[in-house]
Amino acid sequence: MRFGYWLPVFGGWLRNVEDEKMEATWDYVKRLAQRSEQLGFGLTLIAELNLNDIKGVSAPSLDAWSTAAALAAVTEKIELMVAVRPTFHLPALLAKQAANIDQISNGRLTLNVVSSWWADEARKYGVTFEQHDDRYARTAEWLDVLDGVWSREQFSYSGKYYSVEENVLQPKPKSQPRPTIYAGGESPAAKELIAEKCDAYLMHGDPP
Repeated sequence: MRFGYWLPVFGGWLRNVEDEKMEATWDYVKRLAQRSEQLGFGLTLIAELNLNDIKGVSAPSLDAWSTAAALAAVTEKIELMVAVRPTFHLPALLAKQAANIDQISNGRLTLNVVSSWWADEARKYGVTFEQHDDRYARTAEWLDVLDGVWSREQFSYSGKYYSVEENVLQPKPKSQPRPTIYAGGESPAAKELIAEKCDAYLMHGDPP
């Protein structure tokens, strides 16, 4: 059994406590990650949201991907599970970014794929927010491209949402056959997608 925690990219995760003495700063999360690694924690989940939905939209929130890259360089053992929302990232470009972070971390990057849920945040950042099942259909294609560019020397794909032509991605991720892909969701569309295309099911502590 391993133990992990949500990195306090929002300055803490309690909605009913205004100040948890956890600063939404690089200095704080760096010290926390290094100390938790020393104490034996196995992983940290780095949430990806551009607005702070815990302390209020005007409160600070750290960017997930630059934070993950920085933590990869200053830690040695802890798994860095970064949340990623396909609606916010072109898949081949995200695959390139993730492969680089996986190299920096010596194979410690994993992904928690989230098919988005906060329509207002998407609007504020100029991102299209689709209906529920359309978001999962997009994620399915997104994962096809991600896996393809990671695993093949040249990869082409043409779908409803994404297309790439003779993609070349080097260096490949350090993790083989690929960084672990987690995802969660309780709808039939989510469960079917996860069973078909992901490596692990991420869940809350609800009854089965």
